[in-house]
Amino acid sequence: MVTRHLTSERLVLTIATVVVVGVLAVSIWSLAFASTGTADRPQIDADVQQRYQSIDGVNATQTTTITRNGTVASRTTYDAALQPGTQKKRLAVVNSTVERYDHRVSNGSMLWLYDQRRTNATRISLSRTDSDQGERLQRLFANLNMETATDTTADSPSVEPLPVVPRGEQRPTVSAGTMTVSYHGTESIDGREAYVIHVAPKDDTAAYEQTVWVDTEQFFPVKKRTAWTADDERTVVTTTYTDVTYDTGVSEDVFTPNFPDNTTVRVPETPDQQTYESVGALEADTEIQVPKPDIPPGYELTYATQTRGRVHSVGLRYMNRTSLITVAKYDRLADEENASEGITIDGQPAQVSYGLTTSVSWNCERYRYKIRGRGVSADRLVIVGQSIGCPSGE
Repeated sequence: MVTRHLTSERLVLTIATVVVVGVLAVSIWSLAFASTGTADRPQIDADVQQRYQSIDGVNATQTTTITRNGTVASRTTYDAALQPGTQKKRLAVVNSTVERYDHRVSNGSMLWLYDQRRTNATRISLSRTDSDQGERLQRLFANLNMETATDTTADSPSVEPLPVVPRGEQRPTVSAGTMTVSYHGTESIDGREAYVIHVAPKDDTAAYEQTVWVDTEQFFPVKKRTAWTADDERTVVTTTYTDVTYDTGVSEDVFTPNFPDNTTVRVPETPDQQTYESVGALEADTEIQVPKPDIPPGYELTYATQTRGRVHSVGLRYMNRTSLITVAKYDRLADEENASEGITIDGQPAQVSYGLTTSVSWNCERYRYKIRGRGVSADRLVIVGQSIGCPSGE
């Protein structure tokens, strides 16, 4: 079976640096978490996902601050209206230390970024909804509940940190295949009591960590702090909601752009992506020689892809219970000046990038290969890359 859809996650990352989108660029991943904590953990009996998604609109002041190595790089305050469980959101800049789009409006399927000074807007198609945020919150509390239950031998449910969009291609570093979820009691955020939950890699909390303050009544994340270290730079993104009003019954008109008539609307080209259930189905539908990597035991192919546009590429996605490996091959070479010292694939200089998604990439004749991993060491990815090598005659 072949499924067609348009991809725009990477475009959103490029244009909207600190917009929290339902996807973390690009794909859904799962890590198994263990629960620990220094405070007594409550047994949460509420249906967290249902409580969150039943909120009939939120109005608030949203403040997002980014610091790098302890220095504030930017701080932006928005007048925010949003609909939990969807991508419907309207952000109007109140003040900012950097140039930002004045308005960001999403109706759930389209995102508009409006620049008042230039009287233009960029329209982006959204391929997913962020309804999984409610699911993530549900699993987050389920992990804490299992730790307080009598039977603690059952497997903890899969759970991910809530989404954050780092700048550029940097990602928080994860050095272990498992992470910990810990309960840090409750705190008051702008007069609202909130559960404080901390997520971090089990063996390296300094590399990546996230703290979420979740309203004890509505289960809306009223504050989120995500921190990571990459290339000796410590980045911290903190988003706080104040003056929060729930069940505002936000009108659908709020999520409809109402820019001036003389606004120029730009619609960037987005690639066409096809999804296949097997490698054989992909091979039958592409002229690109599909890579044949040696993937460690225990992983299963979840799907294969082909993307056509400015770049023609094929991709393979493998998962086991705790980690993810993707293999991509595309017809655009990259500058080899950034190659990592001493690392080669079949004699070709390779670049290793570290982050929440670690990657290994190299050029081979007219194609570029890239292997990404979450919960997988860079050394393991290099071994997978070496199994592919640099096939001749491509």
